[in-house]
Parts: sequence; structure tokens; C-alpha cells
Amino acid sequence: MSESSRLGRARGRALPAAFLAAALVAMLALAPLASAATPNPIASGSTTLTINGGFNNQLKKAGIKLAAIKPAKLKGTKATFTVTGGEIEATNGLGTIAQGGGLKLTWGKKSAPVKGLELNTKAKSLSATVGGKKVKLATLSGVKSARLGFGNSITTANVKLTKAGANALNQKLTPPPTKTKVKKNGKTVTKVVKTMPPFKANTVLGKTNTQVEPKTDNVLPTGTMTYNGDPTLLGKLKDVGVEVQTISPTTQSGTTFSSAISGGTISPLGTSGQVNSSGGLKLVQKIEGGPTTTITLAAIGVDLGQKTAGVEVIGESNAETEGKKPLNLGNLGRSSIADLTITSLTPNPATRTVAVNATATIQAVAAEVLNGFVKVYEGAYAVGAAQAIEAKIKNHELPELKPEEIKAMAEKAAAERVANDQIKSGESLGSFSFTATGE
Repeated sequence: MSESSRLGRARGRALPAAFLAAALVAMLALAPLASAATPNPIASGSTTLTINGGFNNQLKKAGIKLAAIKPAKLKGTKATFTVTGGEIEATNGLGTIAQGGGLKLTWGKKSAPVKGLELNTKAKSLSATVGGKKVKLATLSGVKSARLGFGNSITTANVKLTKAGANALNQKLTPPPTKTKVKKNGKTVTKVVKTMPPFKANTVLGKTNTQVEPKTDNVLPTGTMTYNGDPTLLGKLKDVGVEVQTISPTTQSGTTFSSAISGGTISPLGTSGQVNSSGGLKLVQKIEGGPTTTITLAAIGVDLGQKTAGVEVIGESNAETEGKKPLNLGNLGRSSIADLTITSLTPNPATRTVAVNATATIQAVAAEVLNGFVKVYEGAYAVGAAQAIEAKIKNHELPELKPEEIKAMAEKAAAERVANDQIKSGESLGSFSFTATGE
């Protein structure tokens, strides 16, 4: 009896579909890949505030001293701040940029620390904490942005003090009224002398120049992600009746599968971010006269920070166990399936691209899922082998055997048939290569 006939006669017999069902369910526990946000998170940078000459002279004339609060630095009329965070839209420079340190204004015995500076290029404002109170310190005008590799260079032509900012500084610095004794018409009277507040709204404080580098840049939907499938793995799947099909727009050439990059994020050095692709693969196992099982691995993506590859998993089958269809689980969400070893990273700030090559090994749960195909095939083969043995006994080609002996012989034959097809954790999945292009 042929192998095809043995498997075909497995109809109606209980198959170990539960192996595959349990493995698929286990994938629900895997961590999903993060999705990209529109603004780029800022990793580092600096802002230089060039203090307006008129404002600087005003401070000197009034006797107000200006000093830097670390890690900010002040040299002449240039104050430099370290960018500590924020986020920015790469294409237009709109967003918020947080600065470290600050400036301290001192007038006599009074002082006003100005810290927590934050440039908001969208609202065109500069906020700060003045003496413990957060205020909109200044407005920004003449805001311009240009790309600087993966990052941005942002300039403002004028930083003007707001009324709220002037009031906050005046409250901290202006000394209280003084009382003096004076002679008036031969009499001694008390005269109250008020000090004029030193700051006024709309005073031009200066101009700024900011350069920022993002933690990650959004990836444009251009280019191709190539998956080179491991021939040994694909051979094992083929040997147990699994056909690898492509989901458009993924294309196949031999063991090479190419998918259009759909987006994601990538760091300037390529050490973090997630790059995703469209399309995907379907693994279809059709047991003649038995179950048909399909596992869809859609939207293949690479997480460079975690060094993993992930997919959106859908499990479907017409296999029945006790009248149920355990494999029709639907979309199981995005799951990690492989560990990556990055073999090369080639960042190019001038073109805002990062070329990546990586090898992949199968993770434990993914191996269990793929080996589920082997288990289903082995179970179907065992049923067919048992029927073949029963037929030989009936035709007197074999002596009478007990049911448990027939079962043992059939299971042994099935185990030998798939002995070289077992899929284990750590085996090669293949390799990935792509060039991601930032915004």
C-alpha cells in the first residue's frame, strides 16, 4: 500500500491536531512588536541661546547678573543647553524639546532660577519654571527647520518675553518698597520708594539654534525586506506535506521571499526600532482524506532592539477532535518567532538609510508550532500504517496481532518516517536583509 493511500485512509480517525492547537495558543503569550508613533523621540542634542545685545546691556545697566545652572553653560552672550528629551516630527521640525540646566538671574539679594526650559516649535513658545512656578516664558518667531542627517536643525529668529514671563521674573527679583525719612516743609516725613520692575513684555531675549538627534526615525514605506528561507527547514516542512505560499505583494524565487517594507522605526545607528513589511507567507498542510491546516505568517517584521523577528499569526484547520475544530483560532496577534544575530549594519546619515543583514534561529514556541505539522503528519501516517497492517493480517500476510501490538508497530513506522523532520528551537530559520529609509 502506498504512502498516499495510507494517509488517505486516515479520514475519520483521531489525529493529534491538539499538538498544533496548543502550540498556536501558546503564541498568544508572546510579546507583540511595538508600533511606530508619528513624532520621533529625541535622544540627544543641544540648544544655543544667543542673548540679544540690547537685553544684555539692559541687564548690565540694572546690575542684574546672569549665570548658568549646570549642565548649561554661559560664555559671553551665548548660553548652551543640553537637550534631554522630547519628540519632534522629522519632516517639519514641529514638537517639544526639553533642555537640561537653566539660567539664574541675580539682582542684589534676590535671585530667579529659570529651569526646565522647553521649546515648543508647534506652539511657538518657550516654557520654563521660574522660582518653582511653570510659566510660558517667551514666544518664538521666525521658526525654521532643516534636516540634519536623521535629525533636525531648528532655529528661531526672535525669543520674546511674555507678560507672564516678565511678571514671574519681576516677582522674584524686584525688591520690596523702601522707607526713608525726609524733611518736608520743616517736618520729618516717611517716604516710600518703589523699585521699578526690570522686565517688560515683548522684550527680545535673543535667538536660538537647536540640533537634535532622534532615538528612532520613522521608516518610509519604500524598499524591500528579503527573507532567505533555510533550505533544511523548508525541506522538512515539504517532507510532511506543507506547501509554502506567498501573500501578495510578497514574491518568491526559490527559497527567497521578498516583501515590500510597510513602515516602522529605526535608530540612526540601526541598533533599535522595528521595521515591518507587507504580505507574508502561508504554510498549508493538506492530508489527503484528512485535515487541512493553514498557518498564516503575515506582516513579517524585525525588531532591532530586541533582535527578534515577528509576524501576525492566524491559525485555521478543519481537523476535528471530539467533534470540535480547535485550530480555527483566528488572528492571534503579533508574535515573536525568531532570534536574530545581526551580521552587518550600515547606517548612512546622508541618505537617512540603514542597511541590515541578520541570521535567524527559531524560538521555542515557534518551533513547537512548526513541529505541530510534523506531529499531525506523523499521526495521520500512524493511522494509515495501522490500517495497512490490519489489511496484511486479513490477507494472511502477517500473523494475528493484538490491537496494542498493531498500534505500537504503526507508531514506530510513523516515528521513523518523520525522524529527520523534527523541528527544534535554535534551528536556522534563514536570514533577513533590507535597507530601511528614514523620513
